[in-house]
Amino acid sequence: MRALVLAVVLAVAGCSAQAAQETSGTAATPPDLSATDLAFVDLVIPQNESALAALALARPGSALRPVADRVAATYQAELVRLRDVLARAGRPESDQHEGHDMPGMITAAELASLEHSPDADEQLRTLLRTQFEEARTVARAELASGRHQPVRDLGASIDRTRAEFLALLGAA
Repeated sequence: MRALVLAVVLAVAGCSAQAAQETSGTAATPPDLSATDLAFVDLVIPQNESALAALALARPGSALRPVADRVAATYQAELVRLRDVLARAGRPESDQHEGHDMPGMITAAELASLEHSPDADEQLRTLLRTQFEEARTVARAELASGRHQPVRDLGASIDRTRAEFLALLGAA
């Protein structure tokens, strides 16, 4: 099911990029930045941002606090790289996924629940596990179909780090 959702997201992004190209009469993206690359970037940014909001709620002294700090540093560095890709492509940051309840996206309702939960560690662990697994799915789609090497490199890094984070999460 996740693969189907991802395929639809990537296809819609591809259609949007093609439509923009056709209506503007100019290339919508640099020749080596594909619609898949753009869809990947446009999806990972809000995934990382929603996860950062959840990571900020890890409580001091919690077994998850060191994991949250490590993950947050990685996600912040990835956001810099992702935004750099958009800037180099002359593309504004998209908010096309804002408010969407998608796999890997931590919602405002989940954040509110986490903030007030007596079992916050377990709830955070569940949210992060889902987010890490979905990030790997999205990264693998980029690796399978993306063209722009810097974005593919980021996809490989995300796949690798999320596997590491899943192991850390299991050990915390």
